[in-house]
Amino acid sequence: MELRPWQEAPERDGVLLMAPHELSAGRRAEVLRSVRWSWVHLTSAGADFIDLAEWPADTLLTRSWRCYAAPLAEYALHAVLTHEWRRGTPWQERDTRSAPAPDAPPVPAGASTGGGTGLWGAEVTVAGWGAVGQRLATVLDALGARVTVLRRSPEPGSPFRQTSDLGRALDADHLVVALPLTAGTRHLFDRAALGRARPGLHLVNVSRAAIVDQEALTELCAAGRLFATLDVTDPEPLPTGHPLRSLPTVRLSPHVAWRSRDSDAAFADDFATIWAALADSDPSAAPDPSAAAGSSADPHSSHAPGIAHAPGISDASAPGVPAPAVPVPGAPAPGVPVPAVPAPGAPAPAVPMPAVPAPSAPAPDARALDAVIPGLVPPTSGRRARAAVRALLTPGRS
Repeated sequence: MELRPWQEAPERDGVLLMAPHELSAGRRAEVLRSVRWSWVHLTSAGADFIDLAEWPADTLLTRSWRCYAAPLAEYALHAVLTHEWRRGTPWQERDTRSAPAPDAPPVPAGASTGGGTGLWGAEVTVAGWGAVGQRLATVLDALGARVTVLRRSPEPGSPFRQTSDLGRALDADHLVVALPLTAGTRHLFDRAALGRARPGLHLVNVSRAAIVDQEALTELCAAGRLFATLDVTDPEPLPTGHPLRSLPTVRLSPHVAWRSRDSDAAFADDFATIWAALADSDPSAAPDPSAAAGSSADPHSSHAPGIAHAPGISDASAPGVPAPAVPVPGAPAPGVPVPAVPAPGAPAPAVPMPAVPAPSAPAPDARALDAVIPGLVPPTSGRRARAAVRALLTPGRS
């Protein structure tokens, strides 16, 4: 397949891979308005870069919903453990203890192990139940933490305690924010909510800064009432003299929680999975709920061998709109072309597609497609995207 810059895309039915965080708002708007895209795939896990109210319903919009779950969960776990052991580690370069008296016990009563208390028995709230929240809750539970999940609509049968009550969510030792930024989550943790939090709460944000009232959080951390580990701030980076930079109760990182050994082009795995789902699924068929329940939970698995991974594409985004479990689609046949991805700084690539008449079958609504097309961001139907992908896979088309 020939890879082209977006400026060379056909007037309709192109597929665009876009790293939204690497473009200004004006540039993003220019790219999206340039042609009539059939499908736009975001390398980010969040879709808050896009004005969904103005999005054309017949242009498929998908996100990289799974590939950053492991590194984000690992970052959050590291933040929680670092806070637990903030007064010192239990090990030393060498044993500096003096020799005990002949009749002394080997470990004196009240001996400190370093000041940390550990996760066993700790109360941890995970806000959000997307790929990151699910992975993190499982890991924390395995280490003995008492996990509560903050969700809009708790579902029966979950192995974890669930709540939709902010007060209950903030009554914890740690709160990990792994929510998408939407109109409903902006400043969800506002001044009033944070003021009711358990004293000493440690807030970890791996999502978007705007979900938390940053000014209120700064004041409460300055007063010693709260602690925070923030991978996201507003703005990024913070001004040189911003108090969050110097507070002893706050740890900052430069929006790198998503990064791991394979993360630079990990979004290509998610793109390939969606590509295969588009190619294999029947646009008029209803999804099979039983198949959707048995999906892979591995955020790095690739079900489309042969996709080009070009190192250097970065993603500084956070978890996006939570998607339900999806069936693992069959891998495309060897030799099926899949778009490559350009190096950093290159224009967002467009994969030119031939114009194909839309199928006659009516397109199902976005909710029905969600179990078929992973990473789908409503309100989109995917009808033209399916036709474009199938046309590309037709022998003789390129």
